[in-house]
Amino acid sequence: MVARGWVGKTGFVLVLSFVVGLAAMPLTRAEDVEKKWRLGLALGGWNANETIESDAANVLQLVDEDFITTDLFFDPRDDSAVFGRLDINAGAVGTFFAQYAVTKMFIVEASVGYGKYDVGDVEVSAQFSGTVVPATQSFLFSTFRVPVGELERVPLQFSAIARFRPRSSFNPYIGAGLGYTFIGFSVDPAFNELSLNMDASAGEQARLTSSFQSNPGLVSSGIPNPLTGATVDADDTFEWHLAGGAEFSFKRKWVMFLDLRLSFASRDLFIGFNGSDNFGIPVPQLQDFEDSEFATMTYGAIQVVNGGLLDGGSLQPRGTAPPNTDCDVDPGDCEFIVGEFDGETDTGAYYAQGGSVSYDGLSVQIGVRYTF
Repeated sequence: MVARGWVGKTGFVLVLSFVVGLAAMPLTRAEDVEKKWRLGLALGGWNANETIESDAANVLQLVDEDFITTDLFFDPRDDSAVFGRLDINAGAVGTFFAQYAVTKMFIVEASVGYGKYDVGDVEVSAQFSGTVVPATQSFLFSTFRVPVGELERVPLQFSAIARFRPRSSFNPYIGAGLGYTFIGFSVDPAFNELSLNMDASAGEQARLTSSFQSNPGLVSSGIPNPLTGATVDADDTFEWHLAGGAEFSFKRKWVMFLDLRLSFASRDLFIGFNGSDNFGIPVPQLQDFEDSEFATMTYGAIQVVNGGLLDGGSLQPRGTAPPNTDCDVDPGDCEFIVGEFDGETDTGAYYAQGGSVSYDGLSVQIGVRYTF
């Protein structure tokens, strides 16, 4: 779905405002624009049309040729993690338009826009060292949201526009064109801290065991390696677009217009960790045959044994621990309490979800245009 959330609501408001404006304004015959310049300014909203949904709580079911289940892998993160979403949030956009009317019906246009947009949170899940897992569960992961930063867009577009009723007070149009979008990105301090913590840590890929005949677990070899931090690739991109809208002449040489644009970019915003899309290997949501490639793949979290990505809490003495227990000396008498922050990063089994988000998007704007 392309138009969602803020832009969907904003688009409805803008269209309604445009219709109300048409009803309130007097009818004025359109200006003859042939061989003339036109300048316009519009405000509205823009939204990317892609999102990275959470990959937590997936199940891989392997079956034989008779479709009888032979193996199962359950992602160790529970359903509480699946509400995360990594995307480019909707926001405001402003655009300046310059047009030249080659004929009454055919117009060439150049435009430049500007907008800033929050990038959704990275989902980090962790089962910290010392966590007491209830007997009825195999894992006890906690989920944290880490804001990524802010994206800046400056789209430069060149379009060919066809007008259907060039001398009418109400004039719909369609168009298409090419462009180039300049991208800027500012990193959120929390995401930068996550990256630095990862750079200062060591860990290894743990293997998630099967859930078919026994309780699953995460098995490590015990040979950690230095980890590398986060990567954000926010490069400029070429794009092509489709345009549509309508003008309404309310005064000599002046029109109010509603403009909708669907753009398709050649590049994506990429967020990765430790040289990969994801930190940890998620279980795919899939049913496949037992001899498929998915049957032999490794799934599981990264077991961080030195350092840690987050301050998730702290070790606290168990109820049965001796008086004056020091958890640094006797960690076996302690349990990890999430939320009891001590200002230090914590070891444990970690996931962090990254990936690519397309710059493709929809803009809905309303503005005014003047003919010279």
